[in-house]
Amino acid sequence: MKTNYILNFLLAIAIFTMASQTSDAQIRIVEVDPATETVKLHNYGATTVDVSSYWFCNLFAYTQVSDGTLVSGSTNLAAGADLVVIMAAALNDTASDLGLYQSPSFGSSTAMLDFTQWGSGGNGRENVAVTKGIWTAGTFINVSPPYEYNGDGNQNGFQFWDTLLGINDFNLGLNLKLHPNPSDAVLNISMQDNVANLDVQMYDILGKLVFKQTINTADLSQIDVSELKEGLYLIKFTIGDKTETKRFIKN
Repeated sequence: MKTNYILNFLLAIAIFTMASQTSDAQIRIVEVDPATETVKLHNYGATTVDVSSYWFCNLFAYTQVSDGTLVSGSTNLAAGADLVVIMAAALNDTASDLGLYQSPSFGSSTAMLDFTQWGSGGNGRENVAVTKGIWTAGTFINVSPPYEYNGDGNQNGFQFWDTLLGINDFNLGLNLKLHPNPSDAVLNISMQDNVANLDVQMYDILGKLVFKQTINTADLSQIDVSELKEGLYLIKFTIGDKTETKRFIKN
């Protein structure tokens, strides 16, 4: 009888610990503006989490969430809610990492909750994120800042980050589509209207530029992808100061 009581007690503790870890793990970085040191956190979990004692780590500089300037939301972050804070430490606009930690054990993959990096690979605590299994070594966000996470909370990696949509992006109005996607030979570009000077840049998963051309969509609406290696690519379309980014898979 005593043995069963002890086993049940230990089981209850284990379940509580797992639930707590799952809740904490659902706090993610969803927006980063390096120019203003502004970061948005989102709670993808089902319970409220106090994030005031959580830590940011960027290029080996460490500050707590509560050290920053609260812009909106609450550090007592409710389920489904956002918190926007201006970090106490400056972010490198050109190339940096940003990790979110539950405790100041910055070399621990258990303490790390989320990670992202931009501009180049191998920054700061990338190795910890690789060990945790939430980032691929050498990869980084290669679109224009500010940055926005567009996954569902369970997805990781640079491919789930894009330029934060602003008024220019919403007004682009290209109705741009890529097909077939995936493709092994030709990638067709379909648009609502023809564009005379459409800048096209294609990047591989390591951020290497593999294709660049300015096209007139009335004359050219296809890209030959037959020589590309299999994998995921990001294609950046630009007209003036307006940008749209699409994902393409070569099979």
